[in-house]
Amino acid sequence: MPANLPPEYFEAEKRYKQAATLQERIAALENLLATIPKHKGTDKLRADFRRRLSQLRKDAVSRRKSGRSDLYVVQREGAAQIAFVGFPNSGKSSLLACLTNANPVIADYPISTVTPLPGMMPFEDIQLQLVDLPPIGNESTDGWVSGILRYANALLLVVDLTEDPDIQVELLIDQLRSWNIHLVPKTDSGGPVRSGPAGVSKKALIAANKRDLDPNDRSFSALENRYGQEYPCIGVSAKKKEHLEELKRALFDISGVIRVYAKPPGKDPDLSMPFTIPTGSTILDLASFIHKDFMFHLKYARVWGSAKFDGQRVEKSYVLKDRDIVELNA
Repeated sequence: MPANLPPEYFEAEKRYKQAATLQERIAALENLLATIPKHKGTDKLRADFRRRLSQLRKDAVSRRKSGRSDLYVVQREGAAQIAFVGFPNSGKSSLLACLTNANPVIADYPISTVTPLPGMMPFEDIQLQLVDLPPIGNESTDGWVSGILRYANALLLVVDLTEDPDIQVELLIDQLRSWNIHLVPKTDSGGPVRSGPAGVSKKALIAANKRDLDPNDRSFSALENRYGQEYPCIGVSAKKKEHLEELKRALFDISGVIRVYAKPPGKDPDLSMPFTIPTGSTILDLASFIHKDFMFHLKYARVWGSAKFDGQRVEKSYVLKDRDIVELNA
């Protein structure tokens, strides 16, 4: 056995030996590799584990091709999917536990999250899917983590206010850029964010955690002064459950979706089940979303909410706003 193995290695080794499913073995082995220091005494051990991991991943690919579950894809649920990005011990898992019905592993050791963990966050009359991921900077997981980030609707950057949060944000943005994932400044508003020739663009929000440990908001103020003009910054405390409602609203704002309520002609609108459609959608987009054939038979529409007056008759190109009530007439 190589010398100088840290205590985290033996904990990770125990979890690896106890892993039962293929997904659990892959995740546990990735975590185990991350705990092994790099020096000549560990070369053989690391090589052996890499071979095992390679075989397990081949098995996972075979399962994926046969239609079985895939560790590296989180199926989108709810109105939108928002993925967490952060360094070890920033509090990502604690925030997920506060905001959703998920039960992540929350621990003091650096890498307690080893697999994607989704949870559903209720927001008014819809739900958003939040996904906690292993921390950035882990070579054994960064490959598939970047894939999930590219698929998500938006990103939540979680930083620790007690550990130079502005530097954390700078490093996170640099890492995302290296994966050709570019953050959209909040001044760049409009429709849905799409892929570009040099990668993908994502709306983002900065959640500065551990605000209860930031005397007089000094660290948060410095962070906001540096990045507040580009990205929304919310100071929160997962431990004290402070400012979480503000965070929920901000997460909805970057989700890239709006809620629209249908009103059948001559009847009251159904306010219990909104349609969630991309920001910037038009009347015609909504008609197509409801049924592709409907868009060809649509004669006109009426809008309550963002229109100049309730029930205003609008063009098919009319751009809808959040919480509009729409009556489609075919």
